[in-house]
Formats: sequence, C-alpha cells, structure tokens
Amino acid sequence: MSATLVFIHGRRQETKTPEELEREWRAGLAAGLIRAKQKSADSVPVVLPYYAKLLASITNQLAQSSAKGDFEALPDGIDEPAPFHPHLGEDIGKAERELLRSLVVEQRRRRGDLEGLGGLLSGILSWDDARRLLVWLCSHTKADQDYIKAFLSDVAMYLTKARTPVQDLVRKEIPDGDLILVTHSLGTVVARDLLDDKDVRDRTLLWVTAGSPLGLEAVQKNLLSPGKIHPGVPQWVSTYDVNDIVALGHPLKPNWGKPPKGSKEIEDIEVDNGDEPHSIARYLGHHEVARRIGEALA
Repeated sequence: MSATLVFIHGRRQETKTPEELEREWRAGLAAGLIRAKQKSADSVPVVLPYYAKLLASITNQLAQSSAKGDFEALPDGIDEPAPFHPHLGEDIGKAERELLRSLVVEQRRRRGDLEGLGGLLSGILSWDDARRLLVWLCSHTKADQDYIKAFLSDVAMYLTKARTPVQDLVRKEIPDGDLILVTHSLGTVVARDLLDDKDVRDRTLLWVTAGSPLGLEAVQKNLLSPGKIHPGVPQWVSTYDVNDIVALGHPLKPNWGKPPKGSKEIEDIEVDNGDEPHSIARYLGHHEVARRIGEALA
C-alpha cells in the first residue's frame, strides 16, 4: 500500500472549498514533479483536513461574545495607537505582540541590524511599541500592515484559543498507513503539534514545511512541546522564500539542533517564488521540493 499525501493548509482559507484547495496543491505538486522528472502523483491518495471554517468560526464567536470590545485596552485619545484586534481580548493581543516582536527580531537579524537588539528581546511590548514595530516591519519587507495583522491574529488565535478543536478535527481525518505530511504556513504549526502523537509520528515518512512560522520564537515557545524540538520523523524538509514574511527565522537547521536517532537533519531548501512569496503552489512547484516528495512516494 502506497503512502497517503496529507495536505495541511494554512490560514485564511475559509473562502475556498476543500476540493479547490486540493486541486491547487495537486496542480503545484504536479508541475514540480514534471520539473524534477519524477513520476506523477495523480493516482496517490490525498487527505486534506479542512479546518479553515472552524478557525474562522471560533474567531467570529469570540468577537461576537466580546462585542463591546476590550475597551480597557483602548486609548483615550482618538489619535493614539490602539490594539490590532481589541474585540478579541487581551490574551490574543499579548500573543499578537509577541509574534510581532519575533518577526521584527528575525528581520533585523536577517538585515544584520543587531544594534540594540537585546533591548527588543526583553520587557513587555506596549501597544505603542507594537504600532511602531509594525510600521518598521512594513517599511523593511514586502508585506503590508493588513497582511501582517491578519497573520498575527490567526496564529495567535490558534495558539491561545483554537488549538484543541483544530487538532481534534485534523486528527480525525488522518488515515491509516504510511503518511507524507505536506504542510503550509499555519498548517506547519498544526502539524508540529500533531506530531506529538506517537502513532502519527511513527507512520510519517516525510514532513514538508513550506512558508512556515516555526522559525519564530513566539511560536516555538507556545507549541505543545515548547521549544525547538525535532519531532523525530525520519525526514524533514523545510522550504522558504526570503521574501516570505511568514518564514522569517529560516533556515531552520542551524537553530533546531541535532535530530533524534533515526532521523535526518532538517534539510532547508531556499526558493524564489517571485511575486507570490507565500504561495503554496509555487513552493510545491519547485523542482527540489517536489523531488523530495516524489522520492518519498517512490
């Protein structure tokens, strides 16, 4: 029996159907396999646990239950900086600010801008500080404020409120037999938590993380197994585009330490996704990424 491809999608996919997502992922992989001169995966079984609407529903329910907003967190003056999403509560806000801090730290490290970095790593980040850091990050990356704020909200929501229901949904759809996990964006965090399950971990032949926020300290310390702990799968391939803001903190191999016995070291594959740096279709369409999947399927 051949392995099953398990696609775990990322954030903000609630406007698409599972069928549309599967077609998009299959098309990207098909193009990559052709470039890699690998056998087609058209006949390979695919499972795509679809948690997008669940995550959106949890977010909407929380917003409605706090319809009056966390007004204590709002500033007095109309021109003063306010929380990114005051209607989601201060625990979400705190997680958002920590994620933003991690993004800025990694971007400054990438730029070699280390002066004063120690001060940024310590202390509680105020909303005023957060707003300034957001403006700085937008001016030094290709991402706009709305994109960054949406990313912060979704990842913070999963890490603080939605982990258990999302994990329950995904776990129910994991099939029997050998698995090849191909994961994108927030889906890589979902998968890392999922791999704490020994049964899933022992059956996973290959784990691919594309455009992953696993390089961010704020994500690492809030995983089910906190820190930079290799899950122990035989092979982990991490692919990233330097212009993908979600993937700041890559390459992963230098910082994640040695894998446990029986597992290879993380393989980092840097790609250039052009004008769509976070696109899963472009990640999967890269010949080296697709080659690793094709070899595992073979």
